[in-house]
Amino acid sequence: MVKGYQGQSCQEAIFDFVSKTVGPVSYSEIHRNIRSKGAWKDHTVWRIMMSIIVNLVPARHEWENPHPFLFLRPDGRFELYDKNKHPVVIE
Repeated sequence: MVKGYQGQSCQEAIFDFVSKTVGPVSYSEIHRNIRSKGAWKDHTVWRIMMSIIVNLVPARHEWENPHPFLFLRPDGRFELYDKNKHPVVIE
């Protein structure tokens, strides 16, 4: 697996960006930031994104990930999943 410029995985770079950003972020903001941190291909970023979205169950079955952490909001932006704030995802 390709590592970023600071040795992190694409998933780690996404988590780092979203966790340090105040408020929800768009896919474009995530993508732009992630592309500046590593040489990941677009389809790699897309697949990682789909695998880490807690409430995108079919995608997580296609690209399994034991630690999804993003919540896709109704407005299309993303934020870190918080079980005390967000609804329970029914599979």
